[in-house]
Amino acid sequence: MKKLAPPAKSPLMKILSESLANKKDDGEEGKPDDDLALDSIGCTSNVVMIDYAARKFFVANAGDSRCVMGSGGKCTPMSFDHKPEGQVEIDRITKCGSQIIEGRVDGNLNLTRALGDLKHK
Repeated sequence: MKKLAPPAKSPLMKILSESLANKKDDGEEGKPDDDLALDSIGCTSNVVMIDYAARKFFVANAGDSRCVMGSGGKCTPMSFDHKPEGQVEIDRITKCGSQIIEGRVDGNLNLTRALGDLKHK
């Protein structure tokens, strides 16, 4: 399957690149490759929302950050890792035009969902 080319530059990357250009114009130092690195930065996340009135809680995650709940000496998984090993994630990644190479998205990322890593969006 042919890999789809990403858009020329996402709106967020345009804003970030303009910000860097303005810093350079103001005399602030910056490496010439700074704007290239911006699309390579990312992180994983866990978010927990507790609704005390309904006596419920909700867990969301992106990437391979795990959320567990401990009670009575036992741990209960509350999230699952977004790794390029599960068929659901493999299908989603290939449908988006990327591929899994040596267990990594496009041979680079070892997880399939993240905040940031814009060049893989």
